Amino acid sequence: MSPLWYALRLIQAFEDRIIESILRQPGFHRAVGRIHRAIHEKQHGRNPHEPLAPGEATADPNPSSRADGFFKHFLSELKNQARGKPSDISDKPPTK
Repeated sequence: MSPLWYALRLIQAFEDRIIESILRQPGFHRAVGRIHRAIHEKQHGRNPHEPLAPGEATADPNPSSRADGFFKHFLSELKNQARGKPSDISDKPPTK
């Protein structure tokens, strides 16, 4: 048999040992379980029998980021100013 065959066999044995050591780790199985649970919730929705996470009951169901809210406000302000109707019109002159 050729030396290439022995080298490939050695690499395969090394790969098998690495896979065995990974599969023995409980952290690996927890990570795979979390990924599986997240994908399942995205596809089928949340399990109603599972308890709520801390803060989940009061969380906004449609969260929008702060930057997104600012961007929407900024665009609406630009539209108002283009129409000639700025939002905060005050009678007082600006202070210096």
